[in-house]
Formats: sequence, C-alpha cells, structure tokens
Amino acid sequence: MNVTYTTRGFNLSHHIRKFTEEKIESLDDLIDVNLTLEHARHLFKAELLVHNRNARFTGVEQTPDVFKSINAVIDKVQKQLKRHKEKLIGRKRKAPAKEVKLVQNMAVAERTSSPRVIRSRKPDVRPMSQDEALMQLNKSKDAFLIFRDVSSDRIHILHKRKDGNYSLIDSEI
Repeated sequence: MNVTYTTRGFNLSHHIRKFTEEKIESLDDLIDVNLTLEHARHLFKAELLVHNRNARFTGVEQTPDVFKSINAVIDKVQKQLKRHKEKLIGRKRKAPAKEVKLVQNMAVAERTSSPRVIRSRKPDVRPMSQDEALMQLNKSKDAFLIFRDVSSDRIHILHKRKDGNYSLIDSEI
C-alpha cells in the first residue's frame, strides 16, 4: 500500500504520521492512499482519497484538532468501504437456489395445465378465388386465411403447413 502525505499551513510531525499509518492499516485491500492535511483559521481539514481494485473512495473532515480530523475522515472512508463490500457480496447472493426455481416452475406448470380460449381479431371473409387467396396468404404473416370461394360461394380456410405446402379446408355452410 502506498501512502502519500500532503500538508498545507503546517509541518507533518512524526506523531501525526504514526497515528495515521496505524489507522490506515485497519482498512483492507487498499492500493493507493492520499492524505491531504490543511491548517487554516484554527481548523484542520483532512481529505482522504483511497483506491482499491474496484473503486475510489473519498472523505473530507474539518475540526479544530488534527487527530480528530484524521480519525473522522478515516471512519468515513471505512464506512464507504464496508458498504461497497456488502454491495458486492449482496450481488452474488441475489440468485435464488436451483431448488426454489424448480418449485416455482412446477407451480407455473400447474396453473397453466388447463387450456384457455383467447379471443383474437374477427377475420374479414372476402370473396376471392383460390389463387388470389394463396397470393394473399403469402403476403401476410398469418398461418391461415379464411375466404369465400367465388365459384362455389362456400367458406374455405387456407392453411400454411410446416412442410411448406398448403392445406385447404372446405366448409359445408
């Protein structure tokens, strides 16, 4: 771990450096640490910038005592690190167990076991020849076409089969 100190308005003493290093050692998985200490108007301002593998964390505190500022800013960053770690662990635990998924899928299968009738749009039955109906079915995305045959005046259903052929269903109405 690399710790960089920057001070403005006063000199960094051995006691401050030792206190800071002891506190920073309590933080884990750190790559780079930048601590800026500034003294102005009887207040000590501490800014801490911490890098780890995944993210960057910052904290700023200003108090009349330099040790309180350092302690407070390290506590802030420590809370941020803890929240970030919990967030990463929480992501891994969100997926339900396979047994739970199996039970849920079985429950869905039981609910959908009875067939339902779903109404669709009312087909427009137009008079046309069988060739015209074939062309109309090829143009549309539908799998079937209902039409009235011009020559016999009967209702027919032209259906596209999976093998590429067509079937014609003749009604007796």
